[in-house]
Amino acid sequence: MAGAIIIACAIGILLLVLAGYVIVGGTLSSANIIASAQKDMILSRNEQLGTSIQILNEQIRGSEPTHNLTFNITNTGNSIIGNFNKTDMFITNSYFTGSVPYRYSYNGLPYINGSATARTWGYMGIYPDVIHPSMLDPGETMMVQIFIGSFDHSSIDITVTTPNGFSVNGNA
Repeated sequence: MAGAIIIACAIGILLLVLAGYVIVGGTLSSANIIASAQKDMILSRNEQLGTSIQILNEQIRGSEPTHNLTFNITNTGNSIIGNFNKTDMFITNSYFTGSVPYRYSYNGLPYINGSATARTWGYMGIYPDVIHPSMLDPGETMMVQIFIGSFDHSSIDITVTTPNGFSVNGNA
C-alpha cells in the first residue's frame, strides 16, 4: 500500500511539473508576442513623429469642366514617405457634404489616355528625386495634381494623410 502512495505522489508531481511547463511556456510565448507588438507600435509612433509635410502653392488650373487642383507637398520631416497608394487625400468644399476622398492613380497622373479619371490624384514629379527614386525623401518636393472637375472653387480645403497616419491640411 505504501508503494501505491509513492507512485501516486510521483504521478502527481510529474503532472504538476508538466502543467508548470505548459503554463510557463504559454506565458513566455504570450509575453514575447506582446513585447513584439509594443516594439512595432513604438517604431510606428517614432516614424509618425518624424514625419512632417507642408502643402504649398495651391492652384486651380484648367477650364470647365476639367479643373485640376495642383499643389506641392514638401517633406519637412526626417522620414521617407513612399507607398503613395496608401496616401489619402481629401477635398472639402461648401459644394460637398463632407470630405471627398481621392485615391492614388497608378499611372502617376489623374488621367488615363488623355481623359480625366474621377476622384484620383497623381504626381507630376519629385524634385530633386536623387536618393530614393519615386519616394518623397526629407527635403524633396512633390508636385501633386488632382482632377476636381466642375464645382464651386471659391474655397477648397485639402487634407493629406500619409501611410503612417500623419495628417496635414491646406487650402486653395
